[in-house]
Amino acid sequence: MENRNIVLIDDHVIVRNGLKELIEKLGPYSVSAQFDSGNAFLDALPGLQKPDLLIVDLNMPGMSGFDLVEKLKSSENEQTVLILTLDSDEQTIIRLFRNGVRGFLKKNCSAEVLKNALDSILTTGYYHNEFLALSLRTDAGAAQLSEKDKILAQLTEREREFLKWVCHEQEYTYDQIADKMQVSSRTVDGYREAIFDKFAIKSKTGLVLFVLKHQLFDEL
Repeated sequence: MENRNIVLIDDHVIVRNGLKELIEKLGPYSVSAQFDSGNAFLDALPGLQKPDLLIVDLNMPGMSGFDLVEKLKSSENEQTVLILTLDSDEQTIIRLFRNGVRGFLKKNCSAEVLKNALDSILTTGYYHNEFLALSLRTDAGAAQLSEKDKILAQLTEREREFLKWVCHEQEYTYDQIADKMQVSSRTVDGYREAIFDKFAIKSKTGLVLFVLKHQLFDEL
């Protein structure tokens, strides 16, 4: 099997070198290039063979990982990105997924978790802990559409409306969603818990990624 081409972007050379050594032991992966900043990567991008995966540090001086992701999206230069972070809040993670990131990992994760993330992104397109239990290894096209229809069939009209507000670009809180839907916070909690139970989801981040993964937003 031909090695999958990975590019590392991190401002710490020790981190990059350690990752390279580890990644190349985990499977058919080859780190073809390393950059210490998003700007350095963008400058070199025209001459690079398109990587199968970018592994990007979220917190870098100058152009952060989030800035780089936004820059790539605005230029329509699609890249498959896995974000590395020491710590990040849920809203930041949701924003990353909305901007096209395919997964995120804590920098202190184990080699096994890193391998799971690489395998999952390069096989299914996404990595998120909650979604390892959802059997996302579906083919594009008809199979994906069939899966989408199955999901929609399990959602009530009000649950669809709830998901629409959860995924809104204004990033509404659950209390604000209750106001939008003109119901109590307890009722909104009921919608959330029902969807969590149906699809083995555990967080607001999981809800947003679920909608993005299955391309549900236009159906809500």
